[in-house]
Amino acid sequence: MCYLHLLMIEMVHGKIVQTELLEKEYELFQKVVKKKKFTIKQGLREAIQQWMTTQIAVEDDPLFRIKPVKTGVKTDSSKLDETLYGGRPR
Repeated sequence: MCYLHLLMIEMVHGKIVQTELLEKEYELFQKVVKKKKFTIKQGLREAIQQWMTTQIAVEDDPLFRIKPVKTGVKTDSSKLDETLYGGRPR
């Protein structure tokens, strides 16, 4: 087993987080980050960020709190099929 003790150290711009993985988990993770040309640190950060996005409820997602903005540009959704499918309305 690879031991990385759970530890959080407060830093100026963030936290250091460590954990432990089974040997097989670590080996697979190493292969994935190597293939993507990431460091272990980059791979862990991306994995955590992706996992967090799957855990947030839609109503808590800041994207869905953005208020509509009037741009003054008129749109016509009746022409959407033509734009998307090249003139073949569905």
